[in-house]
Amino acid sequence: MDIINQLIRYVLSISLMVPMLGAAVVVAPISLDRSWRIIRSWSQTTMKIFGVVVEVKFENGQSQLEEGGVIVVLNQQSLIVPTAISSRCDKRLMSIWNIEYALIPFLGWATSLMGWVIVRQWPKQSKRQLRKAALYAKNGGLILISAEGMRSIDGELMPYKKGAAVLPIESQALIHPLYIAGARHCLPVGEWRIRPGTIVLHYLEPIPTKGLTYDDRNSLLEKLRVVAEVEHAQCKQAN
Repeated sequence: MDIINQLIRYVLSISLMVPMLGAAVVVAPISLDRSWRIIRSWSQTTMKIFGVVVEVKFENGQSQLEEGGVIVVLNQQSLIVPTAISSRCDKRLMSIWNIEYALIPFLGWATSLMGWVIVRQWPKQSKRQLRKAALYAKNGGLILISAEGMRSIDGELMPYKKGAAVLPIESQALIHPLYIAGARHCLPVGEWRIRPGTIVLHYLEPIPTKGLTYDDRNSLLEKLRVVAEVEHAQCKQAN
């Protein structure tokens, strides 16, 4: 019975994806902001369909994202995370995608037209695209990047990639560290069934990067790691 229930929810979500994200594809060349609002609406609707509540906490006030910067996801634990984040982000968001995600019908097409950064497994191409993302953040845009680069199977923090420090330094923009709780419960790694629950997006105190250089990348990455470990320990203790 649970499988049938899940399949019905998936069918409903996908059936809404075609007209809504199809509209986002059409609107994107005219207005990126309107296209983003359509994507956000589909994300909100999908969360409701599966009974997932997304809560947002800000350490520095709700307006901290308005000036742009780089959202660094401190813990990547579920495929549901991008949808959860986009469902509660009022400001147009650009993310860094692997090429496989960009090929997803409608969702990948719409975000590609919106200028999301597509990264292939080619060093020169990746560096060029990361520079593009850094310029976007430098000009007041909002970029999303994962510090880990892959999902954690056991829920513990994975090793951090240096891109999470290099990109913000190159942009000289604020880092918005984001710790996510509850996503792994709703959709664990290796599972396809989405469980009802609450996902908490906790935006921690912003970290300035103005004046930092490439030589500071390791110390900045260590600082992000310390912030993540403190928040991770508190979250485990609370649960």
